Amino acid sequence: MISHEPPAGAVASLPLWATAAEGYRLVFGNLGTLARVAALPFVLFATINLMAPQLGPLGYSLVWEFGVELPWTLMAVAWLRVLLLGPASGDAVFFPRLRQRHLRFLGYALLLSALHLPLTFLAYPANVFVLEGLQRSVVYWVLYLLVLYLSLRLSFVYAAVAVDESYGLAIAWRHTRGISFALFIVVGLAAMLPWQLFSWLLGEAIEADPGAAFALGWLWHAALWLPEALYLAIIAIAFRNCTGWVPLPDQRVIERFD
Repeated sequence: MISHEPPAGAVASLPLWATAAEGYRLVFGNLGTLARVAALPFVLFATINLMAPQLGPLGYSLVWEFGVELPWTLMAVAWLRVLLLGPASGDAVFFPRLRQRHLRFLGYALLLSALHLPLTFLAYPANVFVLEGLQRSVVYWVLYLLVLYLSLRLSFVYAAVAVDESYGLAIAWRHTRGISFALFIVVGLAAMLPWQLFSWLLGEAIEADPGAAFALGWLWHAALWLPEALYLAIIAIAFRNCTGWVPLPDQRVIERFD
């Protein structure tokens, strides 16, 4: 994408283990930066999460699905810009300045969140679906994997919008066509599976000691930003390597040598 014209498809494959390793290196090697860009989103996320139960189970689920996209946008835009443009981008701050890219990013985040609506209604305990027990669980996880796959096919739009590229869902779908399975596997194994295991262990701990539910609940909310950061790091790595994208030269440096 050096010429600002996106290629017709992925220009390179996506190595699974190298991508996962680089993702972990980026996240755990930049925990201070991650803490700065996630601090305000964490406060907003926690506030929304505390207020949402007043809307009832279904309302809570819908607010969880769509309401948290604003704090996620604040974190994701800053984190992606740091990963793709470097710390010199000036985005590793507690209070980011809102720009047009945030609005575009939020629009795509809300649009792609609609893919999760079947999961939201399936998990709702009322009789929305006539499914019980194992049948409900099987359908839920099949849908979960399908939604994850579709979301990943469109995920390059997040990286592109964060760095102000002219880019849309159709281009993202085209660019991930040849790497979709690899992207699905690396995100699933490196980010989603560890998070599901962690959440299950916390659930087991709460059942064993209900008195610790409050503290463990806050631990879950704080830890949530790690898999989110890892997911975005993998997307940034794949976007950069598989599309050939490079940042534009710093105009200030060019002007110094004119």
